[in-house]
Amino acid sequence: MHKIQIPGSAAEVCRIGLGGAGLIGGASLQESITVFEAAYEAGIRYVDVAPLYGLAEDVVGNLVRPHRGDFILSTKVGIARPKLPGLFSWVRKTLRPIALRLPAVKQFALHQAQALVTTGLFGPDQVRSSLEDSLRRLKTEWVDVLLLHEPTTGDMTPELLGELDRLVSSGQVRLLGTGTQEPAERSIRYGDVWQHRYAPGDALPANNSGLRVVHGVLRYGLPLLRTAIAVRPATASALSRRYGFDFFDPDAHPAILATLALAADPRSVLLVSSRHSLRIRRCVAQINWSIARGATPEYVDEVGAFLTGDSAATATAF
Repeated sequence: MHKIQIPGSAAEVCRIGLGGAGLIGGASLQESITVFEAAYEAGIRYVDVAPLYGLAEDVVGNLVRPHRGDFILSTKVGIARPKLPGLFSWVRKTLRPIALRLPAVKQFALHQAQALVTTGLFGPDQVRSSLEDSLRRLKTEWVDVLLLHEPTTGDMTPELLGELDRLVSSGQVRLLGTGTQEPAERSIRYGDVWQHRYAPGDALPANNSGLRVVHGVLRYGLPLLRTAIAVRPATASALSRRYGFDFFDPDAHPAILATLALAADPRSVLLVSSRHSLRIRRCVAQINWSIARGATPEYVDEVGAFLTGDSAATATAF
C-alpha cells in the first residue's frame, strides 16, 4: 500500500485508514473484530474513532493495545460520548442502511441521534476531560491525532488553543486538526490534519501543507455510480477499457471510487468503513495505486464527470 510522510514527522502513514464508526462492539463485537483484522491484514494502520461513535474507542483500544506502535490513532473532542453508547451504536447500525435510501427516515434518525449526544464541548476543561476518557478507553498514553469535532469559528477561542498546545507539550497528543462531515469548502481548518467529506462533485481546495484525511466517497459515490452506469453504459464501457476497471462489476465499485478520492489529492489519506470484512479486503486489493499516486490525473476529471452527469466534460474526454 502506498504511504505518505506525516507533516512535521519522519513517520509515514498508509493512505487508507479505517473509519471506526462501524466498530460498534456489544452484540456485534465479533463482527467488529473481524472487520478490524481484515483491515490490519490489508495493511491499514490508520484508525479514526471518536467518543461520538459509541463503543468504538473501547473496541479499538482492546485490539490495538498489543501492537500500539504499529498504529496511527486518531480521536476527537467536542462532541460527547452518547449517554447510552451501546444503544447509540445499535441505532446507527440498524437505521443507517435505511436512512441512506429514504430521506424521511434519515431525518428521523438524525433527530434521534442528536437527542443522545451533546455538541460544542470545546471549553478547556471539557477538552482535557474528553481526551483523558478517550485515552483510558483506547488503553494508550497518547493519540497520534486529536481532531476538533465539528467546531465553529466561535469555538476557536484563545483558551481552547492554549489548552491544545498544552496537550501537545505534555506528549498526550502528537498532531492537532479538525474533523467534519462537511465538504472542505465549508470546513474550518486548524492544525496539521484536515479531515473532511469528499463526495463526487465536491470542490477540493489545494492542500499545500498538513495532512488531508477524506471520507464519504463510498457512501455518496456508490449510488451515483450505479445510476451513471444505468444511464450512460457506453461511457462506462469506454472508462472500463481506458482504466482497467470493470465498471459493470459491483464488486469493483468501491475500488473505482477509492482510487478517485486518492487521486484527487495524491497526498491524502482516505477513510473506509464497512461491516463486511470481505469488502474491506477487496476494496484495498483492487485500488489502482498508479492512478492514486497521481500518474493519470485525467482519471479524476473523466470519472468525476461521469458520476456527476457533466455531459460536456465527458464528451470532451471521449
